[in-house]
Amino acid sequence: MVSNRAWREAPAVCDDTAMLSETIQDSPEARKAVFRKLVDIYAAGDVSALDEVVAPSYVGHPSAGDRDREGLRQSILYFHNLFLYRKDSFRIEDQLVDGEKVVTRMTAHVQIRESGEPVTLLGINIARIVDGKLVEEWNTWEQAKATEKLNPAMLSA
Repeated sequence: MVSNRAWREAPAVCDDTAMLSETIQDSPEARKAVFRKLVDIYAAGDVSALDEVVAPSYVGHPSAGDRDREGLRQSILYFHNLFLYRKDSFRIEDQLVDGEKVVTRMTAHVQIRESGEPVTLLGINIARIVDGKLVEEWNTWEQAKATEKLNPAMLSA
């Protein structure tokens, strides 16, 4: 137990609640949680919830070319038109944090909407998360295997 004297003499770790909030929000676990929430929003197709985790100044760098937050919305809608998702369609395999960046390796188990054919996609995402929001990301996806081969251009939106 810390004595009253030691408590009074201990240096202040954080004098400001806002500073503590920023520190917690920018912790490695908080950054991972922001990305996991984005994955949940994506699986649900809930583009109205994107503003909770994506900054207005967001820039994405998928293989199809750079996009803004509206482009991310359109990409989610495009893939929900192409594939059927379940709440548990995405599985996060690994997540690593280095400063502002969260690197995530994940697997998506979806079905082609037109045929019902199951498809497994493997993805790598590098997300830069600042103040609890996704501000920039780089990602790539590839098809693991399926009886119906997808056109690679379909995965670049």
